[in-house]
Amino acid sequence: MSSFRSQRLWKRLFRKMEIHTIRTKLIISFLLIALVPLVIMGVFSYKVYFGSLTKKTAQYSLEVVNRMARDLDEYFLDIEAVLTKEQDFYIDQFIKLAHARDFNNRKYTFRIWEDLNNLSRVKPGLEEIGLVFSNGNCLSNYGLYSVDYESFYRQVQEAVLPRGVALLGPGTNFLNKDVVCMVRPYPSPAWADEVFLVAGIDLERLAMITNVKLGKNSYIFLADSRGKIIYHPQFEAIGSISPYYEQGQYGKIAGNGNNGLFFTTAYSEVTGWSVVSVAYAEEVEAELAAIRNFTLVVIGLIFLGVILLAVYLSHSLSRPIQELQDFTQRAADNELSVHIEAKGKDEIAQLAHSFNKMISQIQELMSENVEEQKLLRKLEMESLDNQIKPHFIYNTLDLIIGQLESNNTSQASYLIEALGNFFRLSLSKGREIVPIASEVEHVRNYLFIQQLRHGEEYQYEIVIEDPSILENYIPRLLLQPLVENAIYHGILRAQREGKIVITAYRVDEDIIFEIRDDGEGIGPEKLQDLNEVLRGVRQLENEKEYFGLRNVNKRAQLMFGEKYGVFLTSKVNEGTTATLKIRAVEEDPSL
Repeated sequence: MSSFRSQRLWKRLFRKMEIHTIRTKLIISFLLIALVPLVIMGVFSYKVYFGSLTKKTAQYSLEVVNRMARDLDEYFLDIEAVLTKEQDFYIDQFIKLAHARDFNNRKYTFRIWEDLNNLSRVKPGLEEIGLVFSNGNCLSNYGLYSVDYESFYRQVQEAVLPRGVALLGPGTNFLNKDVVCMVRPYPSPAWADEVFLVAGIDLERLAMITNVKLGKNSYIFLADSRGKIIYHPQFEAIGSISPYYEQGQYGKIAGNGNNGLFFTTAYSEVTGWSVVSVAYAEEVEAELAAIRNFTLVVIGLIFLGVILLAVYLSHSLSRPIQELQDFTQRAADNELSVHIEAKGKDEIAQLAHSFNKMISQIQELMSENVEEQKLLRKLEMESLDNQIKPHFIYNTLDLIIGQLESNNTSQASYLIEALGNFFRLSLSKGREIVPIASEVEHVRNYLFIQQLRHGEEYQYEIVIEDPSILENYIPRLLLQPLVENAIYHGILRAQREGKIVITAYRVDEDIIFEIRDDGEGIGPEKLQDLNEVLRGVRQLENEKEYFGLRNVNKRAQLMFGEKYGVFLTSKVNEGTTATLKIRAVEEDPSL
């Protein structure tokens, strides 16, 4: 089964790709013979050069990021050495005072501040170094200030590395400078809770370490193991998640082009960060511009020469066929008076004779088809009249008799007059096309009779928004079946009082009739089925199903075209709207 489907799929693809003109086939054949070898050679050369340049670019990028990773390791090991302090007498004494909540001893405070200030000058980029206590106080080379210890401690626990240090950030310090922090516990016997030594490293130092240009638009950034950007030449990207990490590219690609980019990564063992270089393939390709442009110029010149030669040869071979095609197209556009003057006795001349014979036969068939269509319309009208009139006549006559038996002669006379007008307008002297005013009056008489028949269980209203509509023409008995559906399938089935509103209005060159009721409505599945039947999507096995709607829709389409006809919308327990769309006809086409 699957192989059969695949065969059908391939057949469809071949049909879509099929070339239908001999001239085009000739041109393409010449082009393929001349250009395919040249294009293959050019593409192969370009790929070889591009591959070699790409390999060199990847090797250079890999060397650069590895060197940067080593530089990062050396720098942060130096910072870690600064933080690796043995127990200090002054710090221990200050911690004891801090434990007693005494931060005002100037002797120890000044001495420790002086030590921290000296340490901050040990390494370039070491912006701040200080002690953080569990009560939130921080003593650094900046002075004494408070921090959010709970947040600080939580970050330390989340970022701690196996050797006991933690890297935090990026963020801003007490003086609003952008830093990353290296944190190490201080071994203090005098403090029950942990005391931390913190080194704030200016991001500008990371910028200096990664300041290597691989190209005009290329760049290098640092990111941690979760994809969070530690440093980026575009400062607004710092702290966000790298999009390449989210796509599964960062940390996995080294020296391969992907979506026009080349990624190279190196891992820093000390920090746990990745150094990622991003280079643009277009910058790599720029170095091949001369070769590429020369190749394109040569191919272009050859292509132009082959096209001129192919056009000349194909024109001389295909001109007779093109003339035959033009006549065929005119015939397809309903210009059936065409006649080809055949010259010669070759195959093209034989085709011309056959074409003239075919056109003659088509004209005869068209005449027969027109007569058949007229007969079909007449039979459809008779079928519709036979469906409606007997049932309607019997019920109306019973109603008149009932009124007479009740001595309600005035009501009976009104009914007789309405019934007479109804049949007069139905017959319309045998004309199939009638004025819209006549059709509206016909529906009005029908509604009057039906309202009396059903004990005035519903009201009705006819709204003509544009009176000029009444002067146009419409096939007779298009509206009455729609109104009948609204009564029997909408209002009466709801078993409650209701209302039918008939609205007519103009939209550009079209006239729209809306027959709207507030009755039972139609369920979604049946509504979809009805509309599919009306649009011809589904064929019916029982020709009597939806006969009235299909009859109205078909006659409207026969006269006005496929885009016209009946369209239904409905909601259960809210009602149904039948929309009849016709084209505005200002004169009776039968006259």
